[in-house]
Amino acid sequence: MENKGQLYDTDYEIDISLNNSLNITPDSLDATSEGFGETFIKKIDFRGVRLLYGKLLFLKPVPVQVVNDNPHIEMYFSLSGRRDLCFTQSSQRSTVTSGSHNLYYIPDSEFYIEPQTGEEENISLQVQFTEDYFKRFMPTGHSVFSSFIKKIEDKQLAVLGEKELKITPEMYTLLNDIVHCEKKGVIKQLFIETSVLKLLLLQFEQYLSASAQKEKSYIKPYDIEKLNVVKQLLEENVAYAHSLAELSRKSGLNDFKLKKGFKELFGTTVFGYLHGLRMARAKELLTTTIKTIAEIAELCGYAYVQSFSTAFKQHYGITPEKYRKQERPLQ
Repeated sequence: MENKGQLYDTDYEIDISLNNSLNITPDSLDATSEGFGETFIKKIDFRGVRLLYGKLLFLKPVPVQVVNDNPHIEMYFSLSGRRDLCFTQSSQRSTVTSGSHNLYYIPDSEFYIEPQTGEEENISLQVQFTEDYFKRFMPTGHSVFSSFIKKIEDKQLAVLGEKELKITPEMYTLLNDIVHCEKKGVIKQLFIETSVLKLLLLQFEQYLSASAQKEKSYIKPYDIEKLNVVKQLLEENVAYAHSLAELSRKSGLNDFKLKKGFKELFGTTVFGYLHGLRMARAKELLTTTIKTIAEIAELCGYAYVQSFSTAFKQHYGITPEKYRKQERPLQ
């Protein structure tokens, strides 16, 4: 991967119905596979960073060969569908399930992605850094990252997390902003680079939090399922005025276990998680519907428009009205 100072933005659309293996190189795509499905890949390059946004729909099993011109560090976000990463030269495999992410150092000159087959589209965003670029932000001085950094120095395949971690609402918002960014030129480059570094920060923080939780855990194994019930209740109705008392009753957890356990398992408080869901939902409604700000506020659980506008501005640094105008200037 070259260290480019200019932003390059390219789309590839491939129908794999004519050929029989899929090969991706840094600057070209070549599909060879009969009746296997179709794929779309969007590539963006700039200053030591490459982004690959891929949609793969395979009806039959077929490995996707990725040719790697230089060792790189990669943030891998699986937005939909499960993928197995097969590093043939390092003789290792890694799995990223839907809604999860991990960080890799990949020295192999080639590796394979094996998406699950079926009707569900496999959607992912890969953010690749050159070694020189990543070294500027390498988190030295902490045991969580020491093994990862040592393997980079030794040119050995490295996976930061023993287990993948879940993509948070804040991460989803950033991923959505990157994929659907309509800015142009240097403004687009600055916006995407800033968003990518924020993603890297959130990933580091999440792994630090997971490590601290592993060292000292308040959660009993049988309470994890109950905490996931709480998370599901929040996700299913972001507008509802949830209370800790009601969530405790519905999940079978007492107040202490609910608050401590949720923070430990998901890296944020119950209401911090709900707030993130509401802000992500608000952003989606502002850009994909013509609903009024008052209607969006109500759908996001706010009784007063002013309260919603204040919360939105505190979260994103811009009012809902200005955000909508910025993202949909002609509407």
